[in-house]
Amino acid sequence: MTLTAAVRAEWIKVTTLWSTRLSLAAFLLTVAGVSTGVVAAIGVEQAHQDGPQFDPSVLAFYGLSFGHVAVIVFAVLLTGSEYSRRTIHASLTAVPRRGVFLAAKLAVGAGMVLVTAASTAVVTLLATQTFMGAYAVTLATPGMLRATIAAALYPTLLTVVCMGVGMMLRDQTAALSLLVPFFFLVSPVLELVPGLRRAAVFLPDRAGQVAVRLHSRPIDVFGPVVGLVILATWAAAAVLGAWLVLRRRDA
Repeated sequence: MTLTAAVRAEWIKVTTLWSTRLSLAAFLLTVAGVSTGVVAAIGVEQAHQDGPQFDPSVLAFYGLSFGHVAVIVFAVLLTGSEYSRRTIHASLTAVPRRGVFLAAKLAVGAGMVLVTAASTAVVTLLATQTFMGAYAVTLATPGMLRATIAAALYPTLLTVVCMGVGMMLRDQTAALSLLVPFFFLVSPVLELVPGLRRAAVFLPDRAGQVAVRLHSRPIDVFGPVVGLVILATWAAAAVLGAWLVLRRRDA
């Protein structure tokens, strides 16, 4: 089967599942809802308090961290569900070339998240800035276009990381048990530990958040572009791991 045909098959599989649609809808609603709620509650006060150090992108996209769970669930559903339902055998019979199978799955998953995340980033920015008054920013504000693009690429690359992990573990429960605590507990806590803070920013979600910022923090040892490169490196490593597992182990 060609890559085009494999992509079409993956598209059919993904779009016929309500759970994947709900995951993407949950991402949009969570990111936009949490961000707008936080900005409406403390946005102007925070901007006034921080003064020149105020980072409008941090508040504008505050809900991205809460959207992680939707991205993780979406990625795991696309990868681990076929193993849980024992439909992976039929899929690999139809697409025996492991590289083509993996590429098609990643292309569909990442593509769907990219479209959703880009729409979410724009909607979130517009919604949050309606509550900022004199402190409101737009895409024309220096740095905000770059931050908005990063807010779309960050969850997309994180999806690829999670899909790679899901393919390596081959189990929905195991993947969720690893990814959810890691991105919601381990990674944030490590960034708070004095001796580990500078190392923690190299973790995939922390690097992605650096990419969304306009102003660097004392613990940031790289800038936004490098942050995306680091996150992309994690994604590439996860894809490589998934490919090696697919090649060496039977379904």
